[in-house]
Amino acid sequence: RTMPRRSFAERYKADKRRKKKRGGLACVVIAGTVACWAVFALAAVKYVVRPLLRSGSTPSPQAKEETPVVEAPREAVKTEEAPRRENLRGAAETEVDRRTGLTVPKFWTAPDELESLVDHVDGHPTIFLMVASYRDFQCPETVSSALSRAEVAGRLKIAVVEQNAEGDAPCSCQPDYPLLCDHASQIWVYKMNAQDATGPVFARHVGSRMYRGEAFAMQVDAHVQFVSGWDRSLIEQWRATGNEMAVLSTYLTDVQDSIDQTGASLRKTRPIMCNSDFEGRPPARYLRHNAQPEEAPVIHGVPMLQPFWAAGFSFGRGHFVHRVPYDCCLPMVFMGEEISIGIRGWTHGYDFYAPQASVVFHEYAQHSRRRRGVPKFWEAAARKSRPSSAQASLKRLTALVKMAPDLSPDDYDATQADRYGLGTKRDVAEFYRIFLVDVVNKRATQLCKFVKTGVMTRDFTRHLRPDGRGIDYAKLADYDTAAAIENELNTNWRPRAVQALTNALEKNAVGWLQNALDVAKRAELEATEPDLVAQARQALRAFEV
Repeated sequence: RTMPRRSFAERYKADKRRKKKRGGLACVVIAGTVACWAVFALAAVKYVVRPLLRSGSTPSPQAKEETPVVEAPREAVKTEEAPRRENLRGAAETEVDRRTGLTVPKFWTAPDELESLVDHVDGHPTIFLMVASYRDFQCPETVSSALSRAEVAGRLKIAVVEQNAEGDAPCSCQPDYPLLCDHASQIWVYKMNAQDATGPVFARHVGSRMYRGEAFAMQVDAHVQFVSGWDRSLIEQWRATGNEMAVLSTYLTDVQDSIDQTGASLRKTRPIMCNSDFEGRPPARYLRHNAQPEEAPVIHGVPMLQPFWAAGFSFGRGHFVHRVPYDCCLPMVFMGEEISIGIRGWTHGYDFYAPQASVVFHEYAQHSRRRRGVPKFWEAAARKSRPSSAQASLKRLTALVKMAPDLSPDDYDATQADRYGLGTKRDVAEFYRIFLVDVVNKRATQLCKFVKTGVMTRDFTRHLRPDGRGIDYAKLADYDTAAAIENELNTNWRPRAVQALTNALEKNAVGWLQNALDVAKRAELEATEPDLVAQARQALRAFEV
């Protein structure tokens, strides 16, 4: 059957509807095409252009040596440009180290006014990143992580002290780590035979020699992972202190469950340095930092002051490395380097801060199966039947920082003591006084109630010098740290402990009593409420019977 013939008016209206429909379809097609191209362009910017700008690399071999121009504010106060450095891959002058016979880089010759010297690359302050590695397969992984997750990778000047044996993976350009090839001009690897290794102090001493005037200096272990934008974050945190002499440093959090797939940090807490005690054999007993508390900062938006410095993570202005280089003459020292650098740095006028947020995480062997077989430098000493010189080194270390008053000048090696000894900005005796370190009886007070609570930050920051060059400890000559700790206990800790014990005695339950007694111990409540503490202990013993 055929459709009935329509009238002219009906045919006209139908034809008009068809044309309108075809026009709408054309518009949809055109709009869809434009949208597709827009999405493609955005994807290209996000996944190709932006990563290239961040990494400082380009796909063309001719452009590999170029650093991209990325707009960023210059250092707010410091404007003077540093003189151009030699290429980091080995053009530095060298000399022979008299003790080891090794050829090492000469120290950088610095201008008189280091604070006004800020080296830039395309408007971005440079960062000297020092990594000392002993036969560590993760070294190239660490360097690659720093480059790939830096916001401006072109600003990095990486100095690697590589102590390898035959067959060990190099910490330099290789197929598994192409970023190390793309940024080869920014990486200077000092190669040392593993059999010549005498511990981290000499390796980092060589690393100190590789500094060439960069604006900032950073030190990490060879088995860490960085978060995205770590370079921008650290510079911002450093600026937040308002202190030219600020050095951010801490014991790093374990990398397990700390970084997501995008490179962002999953942690809201950070460690702070406040626990230390003496260890070692007399007369060279030294202050060693213990496990440090990791909590959310009580002061937000700014790093918090702390008395101590950690070797596994340090970030500050480049002049810190220049003024406080690692000692040349401490072979076989593993523990002790941190208090040496920390006290020397403090006497040079530097102040140490716990970062406000963690941007680097450490892979500890306790939680990493792949790290449990990594060699240690002690194997080199055993192979060569080298007599242990650790005790002699510790005598030098403690004597130079006035931690061993019983040692006479004839008891230790005083080679270049002026260079590797104390600074002249602050008296080391004031450090020991204000931070409650008894170097005669070898006793140290635990300072966490003074440090992690923010008391040190609140009381000391107000004495930051007007020019921003360090805390003026002359204004703290009468400061009583023990009294400040006692006041913190009485004001905050002990009232909570009394309430916890009272509630636990009312509940008369094992868990409540155990938790309340733990709170009372941390608050040192027995000094002021011995009867209440004894009552809680008696109640707990009743359950044990």
